[in-house]
Amino acid sequence: MQGKILSPQLIIGDDGKHYEYDKNDVVNLGDKDLAVLTGSVVDFVSFDERVAKSIYIISENVNVSGILSADRIRPARTMALWGIGLEFFSCIPYIGENIKLIIGIASFVLYSMAIYSVSKAAASKSLFKNYIITAIIGFLGAFFFMLSIMLLDNSEYVSIGTKVIAVLLLGGIIALIVAIYFYKIHAELARLSGSSLFLWSFWIFVVSVPLYFVFGIFTGFAGFTNFAGFVVSIIVLVPLFVAWWRFGKVEKR
Repeated sequence: MQGKILSPQLIIGDDGKHYEYDKNDVVNLGDKDLAVLTGSVVDFVSFDERVAKSIYIISENVNVSGILSADRIRPARTMALWGIGLEFFSCIPYIGENIKLIIGIASFVLYSMAIYSVSKAAASKSLFKNYIITAIIGFLGAFFFMLSIMLLDNSEYVSIGTKVIAVLLLGGIIALIVAIYFYKIHAELARLSGSSLFLWSFWIFVVSVPLYFVFGIFTGFAGFTNFAGFVVSIIVLVPLFVAWWRFGKVEKR
């Protein structure tokens, strides 16, 4: 007979009857948590009208609301909020570059741990992977972008117009790839949390980055140590901070 898991102790059969069961009778459970498998289709045998035996999970349905309980999401939420908060402070003008570097590394580590914690709790195969891909492409992209600027700047055989086009083209390709994976991360966080704020924070980021360059042109373009970078950091980080803050509240509904 087939049915669906209603809870870690109860199955509803295709006949409409409810069957109690023990997790030890789920043959292919492995290290999975029954609490997150609500709605999964199972095949089982019943020798009476109350108990299910020899249970096989034939179609898994991961129940996100069951996975991300308040207790499980709270540590990840805290690490994310600290990571975002440190990132904000690293963008404040007049802070020494060495201090900025230390704060930036701490922020990245905390936020990475938060993403990993949510990914593990949700049994997601893509969230943390996409985050790592984004980080690697972002770091390598920034390195090669700056390297290309230096090489083109030192070249006497390339016109200024060609240099600008080459740099913009390389920067655009890198930005597009990062944006695609960045969107995937925020879309999955929005799905897991039930809050569209993560997607809103992504689109605000997409709009704000060009604003940074516009502001930078008028303020001397000294990177994120100038007023432009500080303003844009507020625009980008505040919505993301609110999204993570509400992430914890979603689980209490």
